[in-house]
Amino acid sequence: MRNMKIWITVVMILTLLSGCAMVHTTTTTFYIPEYKNSGTIAVVAAEAAINSSLEFAHYKKQFEQKLAANGYTIVSNPADAQYIGFVSYGIDNGKSSIVSTPIFGQIGGGTTYSSGTVYGSGGSATYSGTSYKMPRYGVVGSAVSSETMYTRAIALDIVDAQTLTKGTAKKVYEARAKSAGSCSVIAGVFEEMLEAMFKDFPGINGKVRTVKVPYKSGE
Repeated sequence: MRNMKIWITVVMILTLLSGCAMVHTTTTTFYIPEYKNSGTIAVVAAEAAINSSLEFAHYKKQFEQKLAANGYTIVSNPADAQYIGFVSYGIDNGKSSIVSTPIFGQIGGGTTYSSGTVYGSGGSATYSGTSYKMPRYGVVGSAVSSETMYTRAIALDIVDAQTLTKGTAKKVYEARAKSAGSCSVIAGVFEEMLEAMFKDFPGINGKVRTVKVPYKSGE
C-alpha cells in the first residue's frame, strides 16, 4: 500500500510539473502579398527612449539572431538598411484570483485492523485480526490560495526604410506574441515568447495560433 501511495504522489507531481513547464504564447502574423524575408535590416526600439537601455540591447541581439537565421542580413546602422525592424514589448500589472487546488488521498480500502471480546456461557474470549482490500484514491479536500497572472506582449514591425525618409512608413510585415502566466518579469519569458513568434517564420498570413515552448526556468 505504501508503494502505491508513493506511485500516486509521483504521478501527481509529474502531471503538475508538465503543465507548469510550458509557456503558451498566442501569435498573429500579417504581411504584404509580395513579402520576402530577405535583404538588410536594422533592429531598433519602437520607443526611441529605450534604444540605449541595456535591457533592449539584450532583446535586440535575440531579435537579430532570429532574423539572421530566417533570411535577413543584419546591419547596425539604420541608414544602411533596406528595412527597419521596430521592436516593442511590455507586461501588465497582473490580475489576482483565488485558486482552489484539490488534495488527493486514500478514500477507501487498505488494511483494516479489528479486535474485540466475545462473551458466552463458558466465559469470554478476545480476538484480533486484519483484512485487506484494494485501496481507492480520490479527492479528500482542497487547498485555497491566491494566484496572480501577468499578461506579456512582444511586437515586431518591419518597415521599408526608404518610405521612412519620405515621411511615410510602409509596413511589410508585423507579428504579435502574447502570453499569460505567473512570471512577473518579461525577461523571464522573453526567449520562449520570441521562439514562438518566429516558429515557422514568416508564418501563415492572418493566422492566429497558440505555440507551446518549454520554459527553461520554470513558470
